[in-house]
Amino acid sequence: MTATPIRIILVDDHQILREGLRALLESEPDLRVVAEAGNGKDAIRLAERHVPDIVVMDLGLPDMSGLEAIREIRKLGIGVRTLVLSMHTEREFVLQAIDAGCDGYIPKSTAHVSLLQAIRTVQAGESYLHPKVATVLMESLTNTATEADQFNQLSDRERDVLKLSAQGYISREIADRLLLSPKTVETYRQRGMEKLGLEHRSDLIRFALRAGILDEYKTNEE
Repeated sequence: MTATPIRIILVDDHQILREGLRALLESEPDLRVVAEAGNGKDAIRLAERHVPDIVVMDLGLPDMSGLEAIREIRKLGIGVRTLVLSMHTEREFVLQAIDAGCDGYIPKSTAHVSLLQAIRTVQAGESYLHPKVATVLMESLTNTATEADQFNQLSDRERDVLKLSAQGYISREIADRLLLSPKTVETYRQRGMEKLGLEHRSDLIRFALRAGILDEYKTNEE
């Protein structure tokens, strides 16, 4: 009995690149490109229409960022997995993509050798980071001890609020958990982030990963 091919949507604003990727993928009997999109809005619309297994997503789209498109596709609740294919390998881009909910990340420069493996890995329910990307993330963890010490200098409430914020909880949800008002939560968050020299939630997530805060939180929750 022949296995059902993995159904894929390609999202990139360069048609020539999409054509090359389609040729690469459709040379494999277990892969099938069901649609292509050159912008984020079309990607979301086509994902809802075709309900593919995987969307291969560029980050630099003309109408919205690939990150926003990934978030909107996840909101559809149709179980589509997303694989970022980007020219950017800096840790800021990788961490933002992970925060948006991508299931894998590979550099465009390695697509000809790693895209097939990445698609099959993600389809199997696992995450995929190209070794080059994984190395970048590992290097971002070298200051763990120093940043953990910084975090421990905060007050108990500031630490609690920032842990939950890094996990994605909004002020109202944090307030319910800690028996505080949302305004008080926002005060603790702002104060804690100022002490750590952080401005945005993406900065907090990067800090939390380097300091091991998320691992500590999950252990406590379990």
